[in-house]
Amino acid sequence: MSAEPTPGPDLDFVTYFGHRLLAKRDGKATEVPVSELDGKYVGIYFSAHWCPPCRAFTPLLRKTYLMLTALGKPFEVVFVSSDQSQQEFNSYFEEMPWMAIPYGETSHRQGLARRFSVMGIPTLVILSPEGHVLNTNARAALIRDPEAARFPWEGEEERQAYSLLPIFLMVVLAWFVAQFLFGNKG
Repeated sequence: MSAEPTPGPDLDFVTYFGHRLLAKRDGKATEVPVSELDGKYVGIYFSAHWCPPCRAFTPLLRKTYLMLTALGKPFEVVFVSSDQSQQEFNSYFEEMPWMAIPYGETSHRQGLARRFSVMGIPTLVILSPEGHVLNTNARAALIRDPEAARFPWEGEEERQAYSLLPIFLMVVLAWFVAQFLFGNKG
């Protein structure tokens, strides 16, 4: 059975994420059932520790997430890692107060990226508690509205029309920079 969600207007959270997620419990990553998302708006956060724009956006998302949850808003974020190793994932997830798809769940991570046509990171997608896609470019909406006055940013998409060549070139450049900065020195 394929882990990639099939096209359609609504999907349940198990279809998107599988049966288990990682959540912080007493400061430790612990597996929890995906049913913990029931009744909540869900932000799907595609990101990686090696990505400078991700490292810049994560603190803003964290601040907004903590504010919304402190106000009792039904909101959860699920991190979908594009990190290159379990160690990189663990290090980056350590900084996050929200849930994550386990790094080993590659088919779910790749399926979500395909489902939402993720062309680059960071990307933030917002789902309704019923699984409706409300915004596939919530990153831009959150940057414009960091106090979340218009949460959940439904209908505020501003997806730019990208050609694949500039994206490919950015990915190649990012890879070379990452290799230069973080590659094995020895």
